[in-house]
Amino acid sequence: MDKKGLRIAFFGDSLTEGKVGASYFEILRQKLPEHELFNYGKGGDTVISLHRRIHKIGWNVPLDLGFLWIGTNDVLVKTSWFLPLRKRLRRQPWAKSHAQFREYYRSLLAELLNKMPFIFTLPPLLIGEDINNEWNVELAELSRLIRDISLPFPSVDFVDLRESFIQALKSAMVPSVIPKSIFRKILDILSAQNPGERLHFTIDGIHLNKAGASKVAEVLWRKIDAFSPGYPIP
Repeated sequence: MDKKGLRIAFFGDSLTEGKVGASYFEILRQKLPEHELFNYGKGGDTVISLHRRIHKIGWNVPLDLGFLWIGTNDVLVKTSWFLPLRKRLRRQPWAKSHAQFREYYRSLLAELLNKMPFIFTLPPLLIGEDINNEWNVELAELSRLIRDISLPFPSVDFVDLRESFIQALKSAMVPSVIPKSIFRKILDILSAQNPGERLHFTIDGIHLNKAGASKVAEVLWRKIDAFSPGYPIP
């Protein structure tokens, strides 16, 4: 397989879809004109709803490489009384336990490997930029779970994307975004009432701003650039 002309698919939620905030996918698309990139992100997706959705995707072309980035909404749904209702209305059920998350994620990974020879898995990123809040502690647990699920698959490589953000935020002054107010904050930003000031990588504690999208794109670009039939490459 030549490094030129790869067909690369990206699976995930709104961070991949890129319709709220800045889009890492669009940055990659501009940086990698020699490759064909496919965006299969959908806002609000959980590990269960994405698992169901992949069966409805029309696989019209063979794929060489995939990126799987899911899990944030399985934790975010716990931050507000309103979000579970919204998830039910949108038919996006979430994992109720780590055991259920593990079951669906492993099955999702196996399904995707039937469609492409290699996949990079990414951990959920942030819920608020205070890395010590309870939701980011839970995302850290999901990150370890995804890493452990990925390890037994020889054609899967876990990319610790979250760690680079955590290291940068450890020494940064960040506002304490209260998770219960995140959905209200998103609505404020979308209506231009709140520009998301003082946040470093996100517009609302979750969705990427330009700096966050650029950071994600840089990490993924390096993985794509190094990819070959003999991957991993140092």
